Amino acid sequence: MTAFDNQYLLLVFASTCGALQMVASYKGLHGLTFFRNRYVTFIVGIIMLISSFAWFFLSEPRNVPDTAAGLSGNEQFGLFSLAAGCATIFTLLFSSLRNYNLGNKLDSFQPGLDALKETTYARALLRTLKSMGKVW
Repeated sequence: MTAFDNQYLLLVFASTCGALQMVASYKGLHGLTFFRNRYVTFIVGIIMLISSFAWFFLSEPRNVPDTAAGLSGNEQFGLFSLAAGCATIFTLLFSSLRNYNLGNKLDSFQPGLDALKETTYARALLRTLKSMGKVW
């Protein structure tokens, strides 16, 4: 992997984390946020999103064809999918650890993504698997 590939991965990872934080803050999904305050979470998300794009595009010329050490469409798709997937997994794990006690006293919660308003992803996943009889 080249430096350009690594920089693209970092751009997509940081901007995806920022976008997820903005959406979680806007929709009140407390189980996905990195901070307790919704406004702080939203502002940090905007900063992550804008600063990652500013750093990537303003640090050096990025209009490089794939024949001259740029990214081909297939490489770009693969790297984007990898970085966005890693950012999503990181957000789910980090927010579950950061908000560990969120929803620990709830007997039940709303189904689907709305559960993240009351509890963390890890807790919702574990309780769902227990209710299905998949975890002992």
